[in-house]
Amino acid sequence: MARIRPFKGVRYNVDRVVVGDVVSPPYDVIDEAFQQVLYDREDHNIVRIIQGKEASGDDASENRYTRAAADFEAWKSSGILVQDDKVGFYVYEQTFEIETHWGKTLKTRQGLVALVGIEPLGEGAIYPHEHTMPGPKAGRLALMEHTSAAFGQIFSLFSDPEGTVAALLEPQKTPDPLFEFDDDEGVNHRFWRVTDEDTLTAVQSFFEDRELFIADGHHRYETAVTYRDARFAEEGEGDHSYAYSMQTLVNMDDDEGMAIKPIHRVVVDLGGGGASSLKSALETWFDVEVVSGLSTDQVLADLESRVSSGATVLAALMGTSDQVTYLTLKDSVDLASLDPNGRSDAWRRLDSGLLQLVLGEALSLDEVALTKGEKVQFIKVEPEVRRIVASTDGSAGFYLSPVSMQQLRDVVLAGERMPPKSTFFYPKVFTGLVVQDFFEF
Repeated sequence: MARIRPFKGVRYNVDRVVVGDVVSPPYDVIDEAFQQVLYDREDHNIVRIIQGKEASGDDASENRYTRAAADFEAWKSSGILVQDDKVGFYVYEQTFEIETHWGKTLKTRQGLVALVGIEPLGEGAIYPHEHTMPGPKAGRLALMEHTSAAFGQIFSLFSDPEGTVAALLEPQKTPDPLFEFDDDEGVNHRFWRVTDEDTLTAVQSFFEDRELFIADGHHRYETAVTYRDARFAEEGEGDHSYAYSMQTLVNMDDDEGMAIKPIHRVVVDLGGGGASSLKSALETWFDVEVVSGLSTDQVLADLESRVSSGATVLAALMGTSDQVTYLTLKDSVDLASLDPNGRSDAWRRLDSGLLQLVLGEALSLDEVALTKGEKVQFIKVEPEVRRIVASTDGSAGFYLSPVSMQQLRDVVLAGERMPPKSTFFYPKVFTGLVVQDFFEF
C-alpha cells in the first residue's frame, strides 16, 4: 500500500551552526513578528527559504522565491548544508508537556522520517482529513519550482498497535543523537539517522500493507502532487526523487505520544435574536443545562466527564461569560435531516460537524459563513473564548472536545474531510531538520 524509501537527506552542518538556531516551525504558523525573530536569530535560519521576506521592488526575476533558491544553493556550496553520504531513514522524537485542567503531562512522540511515494489523495494508501485553499498551495509550488527541494515534512499517521516500527528503530537510537535542541515553547527535539540495511528493509516491508492519514501538511502534499505531475508531463514518468514526498510518520495507536487539541468556536454576531433566541433554537436538538460560577478549567473538566459517559455534549457561553450552558444531544435527533450534503454519521458526530449543522439551521447561515472566519472565530486557547464572549455583545462561545483517532479514521475512510479547524496536532513538526533535494535520493 504505502511505498516508503530511505534517502540521502541534506542537513545543517552541526560543525558550522547551532541547529536550534536555524530551524523553525512550519511556514503557516510564522507571523510577521516571529519571522523577524527568526531572521535575527541566525543568518542561515530556514525561515529565509520557506517564508522569506517580500521587498517593495520584487518582480518576476527577483522575489522571495528567487532569493530562497539562491540561499539554498549558497548554503550547500559553502558547507552550511551538507548531504548525507548514504541513504537512511531518520528518527525524530519530540518530548513535550501538555497542560490540561487535570494538571501537566509529559509526552514523547516518535516519528519516522522517510520518503513516501506520491499518489492522488484517497485513491490509494494516503488519505486527507481536511480541505485546502489555493493561496498557500501557490506559494508552496513557487518555492518548490525555484529550489527543486522540499524543506518541510508532511506529518502523517499510521496504525501500529503492536509498536513494531518503534521496536525496529529503538536499537538504532544511539545515546548521542545527530542533534538535540529545545524550541521556544520548551519542546525538546532529538534527531537520529538509521542506515542499518536490515532495519531499512524491515521498516519498508512493514509499510507495504499500511495506510497513511495526513495529520498536518495537506497543502504541502497537494503541492507535491501538482509538482510531480508537471515534471512527469515534461520528462516522462519514472522513479525520481520528486515522485516522493518527505514525511514524518507517527504511530496513531501510541497513546503516550499523541496529542490532539480541540479548536473552539466563537460566533461573534448572533443577529437580532441574540443569545436567548439561539438557546431556544438549540433546545430543538439538545437537552440544556445552565450552570453558574465555574472557571474555564472546571468547565473543561466537567465537559470531559460528561463526554466520557458516552453522551455527545458541547459547552457554550451564550450571551454571558458567567454561565455555561451544557448542550447534550437528544437521542431522538436525526442528524441526517440537518445535512443536505448527505455526509456520513461519523462526520455529523464530530463536535465541529455537529456544531456546523445546528448553527447553520439555528442562525440561517450557510457553510461558507460558518467556516471562513467571518461569523465564526476559531480559538485554540481556552480562556480566550470567555474573554471574547465577555467583550463582544451578541456573541456565543462553544467549547469542543478533541477529535479521537477513531473519529479521524472513520471520517477519512468514509472518503470525507472534516470541517475546517477540527484538529490541532501538537507539537508541530519542525522545518529544517532535513531537506529533500530532488536531485538525489
